Amino acid sequence: MNYKETPKMMVLKGLLQIIVCYILYRYGDMYGYQIKKRLEEINKRRLPQGLIYVTLKRMVNNGIIESYNSGGKKYYRLTEGGKAFLFNHVEVLKKFQLITAEILGYLEEYKLKDSKPNDSRS
Repeated sequence: MNYKETPKMMVLKGLLQIIVCYILYRYGDMYGYQIKKRLEEINKRRLPQGLIYVTLKRMVNNGIIESYNSGGKKYYRLTEGGKAFLFNHVEVLKKFQLITAEILGYLEEYKLKDSKPNDSRS
């Protein structure tokens, strides 16, 4: 594990393919720079360009998205397999949301009390 990465970047890398699928599903075909800008809007910070294009290439190779050229730009579109990939992650995302809410609730309570509360569940 690369401990120099920010926690936000580590989480983003794990979700990047799902987020790219969401962007293409919601907004339609886009070229790489447009996808990068949408990702940065979601992430609220700039992202390394290499990260985006490596991910897009991997997704093309895995059949999640496909690329085509138009007007001198390389566009990406979600495949049927990509739609299935996105919707297959709905339950995982719901579970992730619940786990995240529990962790945040606990940590916010801990921060407010400024001491670790006892956990009667262990």
